[in-house]
Parts: sequence; C-alpha cells; structure tokens
Amino acid sequence: MSDDIKTESDKKNKKKIYRRVGLVIGIIIIFICIALNYFTKNSLYNGKIADNIFVQGVEISQMGKEEAIEAVNKKYKPQNLNLSYEKNNYEINCEDIELKYNTEELVEQAYNSTRTGSYFNDIASYISVTSEGKKYTIKATYNEEKLDKSIEKIAKDINQDAKNATVSVGGGISITPSKTGLKFETKENKKLIKEALDNKKYDTIDLKVSVTKPRISTEDVSSINTTLASFSTTFNSALVERSYNIGLSAQRVSNVILKPGETFSYNEHTGMRLLSNGYLNAPVIVGNDYEDAPGGGVCQTSTTLFNAALLSGLQIDQVRNHSKTSQYVPRGRDAMVNDGGSDLKFTNNFDHAVYIQCYRSGSSVVAAIYGASQDKVGVNIRVDNFTYNGLPGAKTYRTITKNGKSKTSYIYTSVYRK
Repeated sequence: MSDDIKTESDKKNKKKIYRRVGLVIGIIIIFICIALNYFTKNSLYNGKIADNIFVQGVEISQMGKEEAIEAVNKKYKPQNLNLSYEKNNYEINCEDIELKYNTEELVEQAYNSTRTGSYFNDIASYISVTSEGKKYTIKATYNEEKLDKSIEKIAKDINQDAKNATVSVGGGISITPSKTGLKFETKENKKLIKEALDNKKYDTIDLKVSVTKPRISTEDVSSINTTLASFSTTFNSALVERSYNIGLSAQRVSNVILKPGETFSYNEHTGMRLLSNGYLNAPVIVGNDYEDAPGGGVCQTSTTLFNAALLSGLQIDQVRNHSKTSQYVPRGRDAMVNDGGSDLKFTNNFDHAVYIQCYRSGSSVVAAIYGASQDKVGVNIRVDNFTYNGLPGAKTYRTITKNGKSKTSYIYTSVYRK
C-alpha cells in the first residue's frame, strides 16, 4: 500500500516540475518573441541604415536614406576643379564634364545590406555588419570627351611658340621683344586632373608646362643702338634677271642677328643657286667669259656684304676673289661665292650681338652692320697691288683702332686674269 502511495506522489511532483519548466520555457519564448519583435521594429527593419557603416569615411549609421545622402554630400559633392600656371588661373566646371558621384547608389546598397529578403539572413547580415563594419568607396564618373575639350581649351590659352627678338631699322633702331615658348603637357596634366577627380581632391592643381627659350632674347639685342658700318654698290637695273637675283639674295641675307661667337655663312642663307630655289638665269663668270646660269649677280650682293663686314671690324673667316676684276669694287675688295664651296663667312667677335641688314634700292644694293656703340671701332683698309706672272693681284689688310690702340691684320690675297 505504501509503495502505491509513493508512486502516485512522484507522479504528481513530476507534473508540477514539468508545468514549471513549461511555464519558464513559455515565459522565455514570450520574452524572446518580445525581444525579436523589438529588435525587428527598432533595429532590423527600422527604416534606417545599420550600425558601423561608412561611405568614404563618413559614418551613416542609423540614418535614413535621404539623411545619409545629405551627410555624404556635405563632405563629398562634385566641385569645379581649379588649375593654375604661374599667375594664370583656370577652372574646369563640374557640370560641363558631367561629373557625378555614385553616392545615392552606395547609400541604397548600405541600406539594403541588412535587408536581403530572408528574415534570418537579415539577422545574420545585421550581426556581421555591426560587428565587423562595412565601408563603401565613392566612384567618380565624368564625360571624358567633354573633359578633353575643357583641357584643350586651357592648353590653347597657354601654348605659344618661342619667338626670337627682332630688330628693325627705319627712322631709328627698334626692337621687338622675344617670347618664351610654352607647351601645355596634355598627357601629364590630364593624369593629374583625373587623379584629382577620382580621389575627390580639389586642391588647386599646378599645371605642367614645358618652357622653350628663344634663340635670340630681348636681352641679346637690347644693346644694338648704332651703325657699325655700311657699304653699297651699283648695278645696271636694265639687266632684269641679274637685278632680280641681286634683290633676292639681299633679302635672304638680311635681318640676320649674330650673337657673340656666331658665324655667318652667305651660302647657308642664300641657298643653292638653282631655278627651283627662285633664282633666274643671268650672266656669271666662267673662266674668262660670261655665261647665263641661275643666280647670276649674287656675287655683287656677297661683295657688298663683305665690305660692310670688313669695315665694321667683324672677323673675316672665308673670302675669295673673282677670276676677273669686278666692275663694282676695286681689286682686293670683292667676294666670289658659288655652290662648289666658295663662301663668304665672318664671325661676330664683339661682346654684343650684331644685326645685318641688306636690301636692293633701285640700281643699288646696300649692306649695313648694326651693333653696340661699345663695339664700334675705327677701321682702315689698305690694298697693296702687285703683279704675279703678268697678272694683276692685290693683298688686302685691315687696321682696327680701338681705345687708341691699332692692330693691322692680313685679310686675303687676290689674283685676277685681267
């Protein structure tokens, strides 16, 4: 009897325990459901972005989409790009190149990062994102063709060819200043611009520009203020072709600036005496006779220029006489040139630049050397005539006087057939 009573009692106790455990479990389940409901409404599906999410370093946790976009745009918003070269400033308008950031797209991705469509997956994503964090990087997009046009516009404003200083004579000596050559380095500058756009950095960009110095600067010619020497010869203007060649060759050797130490070559400036080079057929000396050939008459121009250089004190490097005595200058004062190697060459041995002017005026050809007054010297030309194997000859000397001191130099020896 007593065993039955005990068994019945045990059963009752177990039921009580089960009811209590069930009650506790039920309460726990209720609490879990309440917690999940609270979490779902206030954290998971609260209409805001999860914690620990950043766009380009800007935290957008617990923000709505519009609020997040505004927060990111406050720090990262397409701007005009400023560029400069020396004292000149330029601007690339962000609207002109259609510059855009994918901020809205990234905020949408951030918002949906814990909203996958599956409740339990969303919970897992939420836990992962909030614990590990999530970072988004803004991507810049722009119309590259329009960017190129904006860059080309700036390049066009900056680019300029180097220009030598020039000298002109007429009622005085005037100088046109030189210009430094500038070349906008398109490839390098575009790289800098794209890096700034991609990195969302809007500090002023210092443009890369190559500088080319002119061969002749304003400073080089600023000292040219006087005539060092001039010389002229006359010709028969009725000989049209010859007169034309004289004028053409004079034009080609004119407006030449020689800096100190530079050498002038007559043949380099006039070019080959060919019909294709603009010269006409006219009489030239061939042996003891005259024959028509392209460039007849250019030796009168070279002779005239030789005498101007001789009288100015420039260093004479190469000169040769004609085979026959010229009609326009005495023996020992002529300068024959040809395409076979006979050239007139002289060097600027002064401390400053010189300017060569040569031109035809009616039936005369004139050559003048201009330079610095400090370089002006006194010049005396002496020609000693002699006879060699029955042929007339001449030895030419030049005496230069400067600061009271004189020095005589031998120039060249000429022998003529008659």
